Amino acid sequence: MTRDEIAARVPDGMNPDVRLHQRGRAELEFLAAQRAALDPLRARVKARIEASPEAAAWADAPEPRIDDLRAAAERALAGSADQAVIGAALRWGRRSLTPRAAAAFQAQRAELAEFAEAPDPAAILDRGEEVVPRYWRYEFHGTTGGWDGHEHMGFVHHELVYRYLLVPAYGDIFRQRAEVAAAAPRTDYTAVCDLGCGTGQYTLKLAERFPGARVTGVDLSLTALRYAQRRAADRGLAWDLVRAPAEDTGLPTGSQDLVTSFILLHEVPPHAIRGIFAEAFRLLRPGGDLVFSDVAPYRERAPYQAWLDDWDAENGNEPWWRSTATAELVETAKEAGFTEVRQQALGPGGYPWVTFARRPVEKEEST
Repeated sequence: MTRDEIAARVPDGMNPDVRLHQRGRAELEFLAAQRAALDPLRARVKARIEASPEAAAWADAPEPRIDDLRAAAERALAGSADQAVIGAALRWGRRSLTPRAAAAFQAQRAELAEFAEAPDPAAILDRGEEVVPRYWRYEFHGTTGGWDGHEHMGFVHHELVYRYLLVPAYGDIFRQRAEVAAAAPRTDYTAVCDLGCGTGQYTLKLAERFPGARVTGVDLSLTALRYAQRRAADRGLAWDLVRAPAEDTGLPTGSQDLVTSFILLHEVPPHAIRGIFAEAFRLLRPGGDLVFSDVAPYRERAPYQAWLDDWDAENGNEPWWRSTATAELVETAKEAGFTEVRQQALGPGGYPWVTFARRPVEKEEST
């Protein structure tokens, strides 16, 4: 098989030259197959919840409460072991995933390291441990050791975990990032900042959408930033990369035309979300835009999907999903000083859910 043929089969955003040996590939494909094998159980759980009049009525409640929906679903599932089996299998899979991916990398380290190394790691601005917030120490998604638990976690997560598990499970997740980038109100931005950029999945789509802009990526994971730098360099791009919290970037005031993020907000606690909106306002020039994409609010989801979001967050090491999915982000944006605030769903089921806002050209004087 030629490289072009291999590239055509590799998911968008992945390096076609990264190829696992049979054992490592088989172990990761087994974890993906194990997840897919739960589909018949999920279908039965969905049917039971959707058949519950109590759960169905949740969507029409004047003020739907996710706790009420969880209780209704628990009653609908009484006497069935399906969800318990799903939970046990997913917890085992999460505990196994990162160690198996890291082991696959280690087994081929001599040949994979050349694809993983950052070309100029010293060029990444590291604001130091003193600015790292406490919430960063949490093992998001059950990722063993956290996002910097392996010296090449950025590569391991992007090229192995995404390729062999997340893309088969969720489809073309990179297309969603391109759609959010394309939804930005303007095309003439000269300075774009991606908060929570990770390994540069969304950053790359921003660079493609705004080729004349200076692109800055901010993240707390040094290993993710290193691989983002490598991915940019492989495409002849140079991004300014900063290790810092999104709520305290240290970047110059008024230095950006667009401040944006993709699925960052649900990874941080409520006080950090307020700080992120305030920091975005500080970074933007007058007339600049904010575009934050994140999880869909529960109110925008069908009862079964809202229940599944909340259940999966509770069981999947997502401590702040619920607070984000119930937050009033429009009010948060307004409190930070933004105007022209609106929200829009760019996909089915309310996801991606995007908050748009603008820093006013002249701040309105209070009366």
